Order: sequence, then C-alpha cells, then structure tokens
Amino acid sequence: MILSNRKAQASHDHCKQTRSRKFWVSLSSVAGFLSLGWFVLAFKSGAYIPADSRYAVSPGDFTDDAMAMRKKVIDLGNYKVAYVDEGNGEPVILLHGCPFSVYEWHEVAPLLARHFRVIAPDLLGLGDTPVRLNDDYRLPQDVQMVTDLMDRLGIRSARFIGHDHGGAILQLLMQQHPERIEMAILTNVEAYDQWPSKPETGDLHLITNPVTSPLVFASLHSRNIQRHLYSIAVVNQSTLTDETLDAFASEHLATALRWQRLRRFLASQLDPANNHLTQDAVPAMRRFTRPVLILWGEKDTNFGPAIAKRLASDIPGVKGISWLSNSAHLPMLEEPQKYAEVAYRFFNDGTVDQDAQMALAAARQRSSTLRCQGKTEGNYE
Repeated sequence: MILSNRKAQASHDHCKQTRSRKFWVSLSSVAGFLSLGWFVLAFKSGAYIPADSRYAVSPGDFTDDAMAMRKKVIDLGNYKVAYVDEGNGEPVILLHGCPFSVYEWHEVAPLLARHFRVIAPDLLGLGDTPVRLNDDYRLPQDVQMVTDLMDRLGIRSARFIGHDHGGAILQLLMQQHPERIEMAILTNVEAYDQWPSKPETGDLHLITNPVTSPLVFASLHSRNIQRHLYSIAVVNQSTLTDETLDAFASEHLATALRWQRLRRFLASQLDPANNHLTQDAVPAMRRFTRPVLILWGEKDTNFGPAIAKRLASDIPGVKGISWLSNSAHLPMLEEPQKYAEVAYRFFNDGTVDQDAQMALAAARQRSSTLRCQGKTEGNYE
C-alpha cells in the first residue's frame, strides 16, 4: 500500500513538473514571438537608423496632399525650405502648428490669396521641408529660418498668422525681430510654460520612447487609430476626412526616416529649455504694440480660452479676441470661411467686430482682478 502511494505521488509530481515545463516553454515561445515582432517593427520604424547627416526628408520629396502641387523648395544657405507662395499684394506669412504642415492652411490660404501674397513654409522638422536627422529643429532655428526666408524673398516686414508651434515662433519674433511684424494673428498657440499641453504629453512620450515608438508607428497605420489620435483637435469629427487624415499621417509615416525625424522633433517639444523660451519672451511681448488679433477655437482642450485671455492681457497691441465657437484646436479647418473672413478684415483695415472688442475688455478686466488677488490666468477653464 505504501509502495502504491509512493508511485501515485511520483506520478503526480511528474505530471506537475511536465505541466510546469510546458507552461514555461509556452511562455518563452510567446515572449520570443513578441520580441521578434517588436524587433521587426523597430526595424521598419527606423529605430536602428543612426542620427547622422543623412536626409530625413530630401529636397522635393513632397507627400501627396492638397498642398503638394503648390509647394516649391528654396535654398536659404544653411537649409532648404518647402513652402507655398501664391497671390499678390501685401505679404501674409502663415506659420503652422505641430505635428502638422502647411496642409492645415489648404482651405484658408486660397481665400487669403485673393487679396494678399500668401507665403506658408513647412517648419523645420515638419511637413516636407528638407532636413537631416541630426539637424536642430528647436524654436530658435525656426525663427532664423523665417527671417532668412523673408530676406531671400525681399520682404522687410509682413502680416503673420501663427498657429500652435507657429504661434510660439511668432512670439519669439515679437521678442527678437518686432520690426518684421506689421500685424499678427495668434491662433491656439503654444505659450508661456503651458506646452506641451497635458492632453498630448502622454502621446509625445509614447512616440519618443524607444520601446513604445515602434508600436505607435505600426498602430498609426490604422485609420481608426489615426481618427482617435487626431479627434482631440476638433469638435466636429467630420472634419477628419480620409484626405485630411492621410495628409496628417503620411508626412510622418511615409518612410522610416520621417518617423525618426518626428521622434527627434517631439523630443525637442519635451525639452524644458526649448519650451521655456515662450515664457522668456513675455517681457518683450508686453512691449509689443503693433496690431494683434487673438483668433481662437473656443473649444480647444489643448490650449484653451484661458491662454487666449492671458495673451490678450499681456500684449498691449491686441485689438480683440475673436472666438470661433464651433472649433477646437484647428479652427482653420473646422471653420475656414469664417476664419478667413475675420483674418481678411483685420489685415485689410485693422478692424475687429464688437464682440471681439467686448471679449478683449472682459479678458483684461478679469486679468486685472486676478492680479489684484495675486493670481495668474491658468491654462484650462
């Protein structure tokens, strides 16, 4: 009987050990399969491309979107820039946001070009502007690029529209080259020490992190994932047409080099020394008296109305705050006709409507009250 029990126990222990070995073998197989999959995705996303002097975007390598056929490349010496230049009259320079390109102006630019000469460059590290992987994509280089472009085109000063990252560049122009700005419009811009915004910071870390970046690269080829990612930027989801999503995604996904360029650009967004430059520009902005309009998507959850009101209170040249109430972060795409009409009126004769004037008065009154209380307007409301 004792012998029988021992045999049964031995048989049980053997089965248990066999099951344990099978479990660990299966687990190792799954881990090996996942690791192999990750290495494949990492290779496809360019994770092993050295950050050397090779072109991430070659001159004339334009993605297929509504602005591609209207772009050309200009050599500014230190770098080449892809840009659109159309229309006649006083120059208007459009500076787009991140992680976008001049495509975001594809509806507004033709409307403004009926009255002005419209110039829209792809910023360094974005769109189709030729850059090398080891180039510097931070704000000071974009400021230099804009002034070099103006010099090459024979433009002493211009009207400007700055959106998001382009708005940060415009603020640095107010600080460093105020004489080059005739008039300015600020739209849902990076400002103060309030960027990157809280809603987007998680995505930036996922893209820049070397472990998760290949997974994001792969997932962004899904239309549903694209729609989910960019949905934060709009109120009306129908704005995100297949054409628009293709334009947004293809500039980053067309090649592995473009994806690595995006990673480097977004790493600069997370660099405290870079994104503190807009805070450093505030004293100069408080001396900027040339006409400024705050033209803002009111439902933006990235850079909300509070930032618009704070800018309106800090910049003495602001003439009004025009809220686009049916827009979030991309009002030039959600309400292009109204956006262009407000911009044209301001640039044409410097006027803003009564609602914009009242919004400005209310913002400055609130700012005065907060200062008396020792407070500062925050980012969100």
